[in-house]
Amino acid sequence: MSTPAQAGVAPHAARMASIAAPRLAPYLACTGGNPTRALRLYEWNIDLSAGVYGILHRFEVILRNAIDARLCIWNATQRDRDTNRSYGSDWLLDPAPLLARLAERAVTEAADRAATAAAGRPNPTVGHADVLAQTSFGTWRFLLPDTDAGRQLLWKAEIAHAFPHLPTGYSGQAVTDEVDRVYQLRNRVAHLEPLLNAGRTQRQIKAAYDVAGWIDPELRTWLTSTQRVATLLKTRSRI
Repeated sequence: MSTPAQAGVAPHAARMASIAAPRLAPYLACTGGNPTRALRLYEWNIDLSAGVYGILHRFEVILRNAIDARLCIWNATQRDRDTNRSYGSDWLLDPAPLLARLAERAVTEAADRAATAAAGRPNPTVGHADVLAQTSFGTWRFLLPDTDAGRQLLWKAEIAHAFPHLPTGYSGQAVTDEVDRVYQLRNRVAHLEPLLNAGRTQRQIKAAYDVAGWIDPELRTWLTSTQRVATLLKTRSRI
């Protein structure tokens, strides 16, 4: 039986066909149409994405836990206007009206995922930690301040305290902008998109470092000391 090469098929043809032309196009464009180098660059991008994911994994947990802790405090200070009932600290399961408006859909979806995950356990009761673990990055990105008066109020009243090391003169919008950069990077990695613009990728990663440092400088050190992206970016020139 003849091999593909013996049959006249170009080297790497099966791999290139499996990737599909539209997805491979950016890699070919960066390598002058050289299929061998394009495939190497494609593999390099997979390695880079894996390295970036390590940063994103730590960053998302850091961000959500910092904001969640403040929202638990804030929620417990709220009262129902009609019944004067105090809300509990569990804002995910008993949200005050403002949080219900800002995050109801995201929290409901997280609670549904948590219930599904808990269904096979001996005790299927879903608690705060279960729902928290199922929240998406977008939940936290879209609780940060923008032009919405409710988000601005929540920032000033409580979420700002999650960033005690925010430099003097920086606003809540600065936090939103930097977290949004990380959010965009996360979406690119999640959708297997190329990270071929080194400057853009480095800027987005720096945003993760900065925001982590605004929460606690030691957390910035943790992110930077465990990353391998800088080394991977240097290897691009050898492809």
